[in-house]
Amino acid sequence: MFDASSLLGATAFLGATSLICYGGALGGIVAEAMRPQRKTVGWALGRGTPIEPDAWGLPARTWIHTFRGAKCPVFDIGDADPAAPTAVVLHGFARSRYDALARLGPLLPFARRFILPDLPGHGDARGRGTRLGADEDCFVSSLLTESTTASLLLVGHSLGATVAIHAATGDALRDRVQGVLALAPYERLRTPLGARLDLRGMPRAPLLGPTIATLALLGIRERSTRAAAEQLRCPLAVIAGECDPVTPIEEAHLIAEAAKRGRFTLLAHGRHDDFHTVGREEMSNACAWLAQQTHTLNA
Repeated sequence: MFDASSLLGATAFLGATSLICYGGALGGIVAEAMRPQRKTVGWALGRGTPIEPDAWGLPARTWIHTFRGAKCPVFDIGDADPAAPTAVVLHGFARSRYDALARLGPLLPFARRFILPDLPGHGDARGRGTRLGADEDCFVSSLLTESTTASLLLVGHSLGATVAIHAATGDALRDRVQGVLALAPYERLRTPLGARLDLRGMPRAPLLGPTIATLALLGIRERSTRAAAEQLRCPLAVIAGECDPVTPIEEAHLIAEAAKRGRFTLLAHGRHDDFHTVGREEMSNACAWLAQQTHTLNA
């Protein structure tokens, strides 16, 4: 005889199990987004990239910058004079100042001082977690206001690229920033979050929207990188990888087009994080273009 109560019980059990699994997956995604894996010295050694700030043959110092509950180590390389023309190099999500250190080579001719911080929630930083770009531009403003007085070149990769663009529009820095070099910038937070779901074979449709909504409840709200690029007073150079699984070429191109003085370069065969190897020439050319734009404007 058909037992309706058994069927209802089984359905309820399966529904509850599915809900628990879904909630666990959603919670795991949010937790990883706010507290990413730390990639520091061991990770850099595994990649065969530099681990010492003086690896490029320049004098170097390490200090801590405190910002809203975060204590973030900083590599300070080159001229120690606060009035020296300075480039700040910002790493991407789940990376660290060691990743920025590996990208420094093409930038060396274009500044006298180089500041490479661990963003809050990354690398060896202690205290609060990352805000995924929601306030890291304020961190950059605080860092550079306290440690520099000269002209600035802002360089960022992925998350760091979006932070650099937003920081260059802020009142504290906009008059000093001479240019922004953005490597693989994306339009909104949903772009890298969706890409990470795709790369892990997790369903984007049922997870991405609730993840964004949950992060918003925690105070992490999406911002438009393209809208920030429209507000830039300085030139913007964007480089995107042809085979990047995270940042769509179209998004990076539109961000470059939004700037009043923008330049877009497509890195043939480039992926999301190989600008320090296959993209060295493109980075150097982009920095030279930024310097020329600044020279022309000031002439």
